[in-house]
Formats: sequence, C-alpha cells, structure tokens
Amino acid sequence: MRRVLALIPFLMIAGAAAAEPLKVSKGNWYATSDVYFDFSMDGEKVDIPSEHDIIDECWATDADVTIDESMASVMGECRATDSRTREHAFDMNLACDFDGTPMIGTASFAVSKGGDSFYGRIHLAGKVEGWPIEAEGVLLGHKTGACTGQN
Repeated sequence: MRRVLALIPFLMIAGAAAAEPLKVSKGNWYATSDVYFDFSMDGEKVDIPSEHDIIDECWATDADVTIDESMASVMGECRATDSRTREHAFDMNLACDFDGTPMIGTASFAVSKGGDSFYGRIHLAGKVEGWPIEAEGVLLGHKTGACTGQN
C-alpha cells in the first residue's frame, strides 16, 4: 500500500501533462511523408502507386507546431474519434471518408525530448466496392534551423 501511495504524486504529474497538447519547436522544418496502399480485388493485387511528399517550410505559429486532434482534418475528410497525449507522444483514432470510401484507423506521433524531430505513423482500413483496402503512412521530420523569412 505504501508503494501505491508513493506513486500518487507521479501519477498526478503525469495526468497534468496529458492535458497539454504535444508540440514541436518553432523554426524551419524538413519533413517527408510516404503512404503505401494494399488493395486486392477478386484475389488479385491492384497496384496503387505509393505517394511521397516533402515539405521544407517555416513553422512559426502555435497552430503550426501543435500535434492534436485538429491534425485529423489535415489528412482530408477525417475526424478524430478518440485521442491520448503523453509527455512525448500523441495517438488518435480516425474516421475518414475519401470520396465516399469510409476508412477507420489510427495515427500516432512521437516528438523528441527537445522538440526538434518527430515521427508519425498512420494506418487506415476500409472497403472499396466491397473489397478491403489499407493505407499505411510514415511521417518523419526534423527542424533545420530558424525561419529565414523566405518560406
């Protein structure tokens, strides 16, 4: 029982931290995203090209550097259905509709201790005309320095 009582202050601190949104540092960021698709129809794999994007831009506002449920809307017609923040991580369940194709899944993000890098993973699953489809996304980013005013 004493061990449980000794842990209460640490649990209260962890609970307070969970209420805060997860943030990366303000500055110039270089980030990549890769999305892969797995789709089969009538037992035949359908080749859907993967997508790769790169951004190199200034993130100078609180909205730019905050990782929270509002990020769901950045992924298209998605909304967060449940979320959890920990000291250096954020997870949310997603419900999306891509041109009439409903998909559900998860998004998870982790930020380095200093806030100068992040990792994200998105997994969505649904059906296209009754056939299962999955999308897997990987996001990686790191701060490259101060904003230069050119972005």
